[in-house]
Amino acid sequence: MKQPQFPPHQMLKIDHPQVYIHSYQLSDESKTDADSIWTWANSLWQYFSQDKSLVFSQANLNYPLTKPNKFAHSNQIDGSLKFCRIDDSEGILARIGSPETDENKDLEVITALTQFNVNNLLVADSHENWIGQTFLITYKSETYQQPSDNDFRKVADECLKHLFPEASVRPPFYRATRLFDSPMFEYSSPKSQVQVFVYLVDDDIEGKLGKIIQPLFELFYHRHKITKAFIDSRRNYDLLKKRYLEIEQTIENLEAKITEVSRIELPNGVDSQQSVNIDESLKYLKIKLKELLRESLNYERALEYLEDFNNTINIHVYNYQEKLLQIGDKLQLPTDDLTTFKFFIERNCRYFQEQLKGDLGYFKHGTDLIKIAVELVGGIVDIEQAECDRSLERTIQILGTGLGAGGIVVSAVSAYVQTPIEFRIPQKGDVLHPAVASLLWSFLAVVIVAGVVGLLNGTWKINGRLRLFRRKSVAQLPDSQSQPVNHILQQTEEVRDERQGD
Repeated sequence: MKQPQFPPHQMLKIDHPQVYIHSYQLSDESKTDADSIWTWANSLWQYFSQDKSLVFSQANLNYPLTKPNKFAHSNQIDGSLKFCRIDDSEGILARIGSPETDENKDLEVITALTQFNVNNLLVADSHENWIGQTFLITYKSETYQQPSDNDFRKVADECLKHLFPEASVRPPFYRATRLFDSPMFEYSSPKSQVQVFVYLVDDDIEGKLGKIIQPLFELFYHRHKITKAFIDSRRNYDLLKKRYLEIEQTIENLEAKITEVSRIELPNGVDSQQSVNIDESLKYLKIKLKELLRESLNYERALEYLEDFNNTINIHVYNYQEKLLQIGDKLQLPTDDLTTFKFFIERNCRYFQEQLKGDLGYFKHGTDLIKIAVELVGGIVDIEQAECDRSLERTIQILGTGLGAGGIVVSAVSAYVQTPIEFRIPQKGDVLHPAVASLLWSFLAVVIVAGVVGLLNGTWKINGRLRLFRRKSVAQLPDSQSQPVNHILQQTEEVRDERQGD
């Protein structure tokens, strides 16, 4: 195409500028039209159209893009609105531009584009279901000379500056490219939900763009779905990291209590259990086990959301590539000629996918940590509870055996008791009454038998304790930087062995 010359000392002028606005949001049948792109579309229509009665809503949706609802604001501004349903989303394609008449040639950039965006009407308000917007600004020029790339960049910068007078709305310059051998400038960032292209066109390029309105509209849609999923994944990443640290802190606190419950000191070579309140410790461990299970559930849900974002990106990357093929087929061009749009899929999307792959790999180790911790605490609680039950059982066994032996002795001795008991003050030389003697023998039998049974049970208990808490070497979880957490992991095998032994 012929290239225009932009005189350096004159006001920049363009012919027939057009602004194509591709806007998208997620569908929500229960949502009202307030705070949505429908509010935005109706604001545009009410401002530019002479027909103030027409109101747009989800009922106007169709696939593919509907026929245009046209309006004429003045001799300098006209436009149209089209609507489309795509997958789980809604899209609106709005055009605001100058009619192709002689009076709309050599327009000053500042005059033309500022009138298109009075009160910043072209930018939709961000809301929960909003996905993003792509602006395609096209213009022509009849001054055919040989300009430099700096001249085109100057026009693009001025178009952006006057279309978006508020600096907070204006996206930064991203890169310069060419489409159909004509300069195009992109203003955005890899994680921006607003994207702007400024493009020099002629009649031939306008014809090509007319052939690919639908696939280009869907291409921008998939681009925003990918970007929105990645932006949401960053918020989810922060939440996962916070919950991961909370779980680590919970496990560190548990480590202190487990150590208290299981600590054994060996003073002067004699084994002894430290005096601790076992009932209180077990109650604490049971409460913390429930908290850990609840935190584990929240963590798993957040991890599932991260996996969903990753799947969303992968799906729309595929769909984006399919739309590139459709555009190439319609224009009978290889996709290599569409580098303007391939750049996003080859550079940005690859970065998004690798980032999420790394995040998932890191946080999935957290689920292993939680499972080990839950199993460990559950094992400690079961073992300590079993120990308490066995302790009560041993006490009953000892007393029962002793009392049984005492009863036997009493029965044996009582047969020889012939003298009735007389209650009197003991005198010198008196001997024990046979009944009293039998009671003493019975008591002595209880003490001796209970002591022997208790000694046998106590030896088993001490050996069992030593076997339970003997340290073993196990691998540490590589992603945990916490020494107490790794110390807990070293007890996993002991707990598993003890539970199997029980």
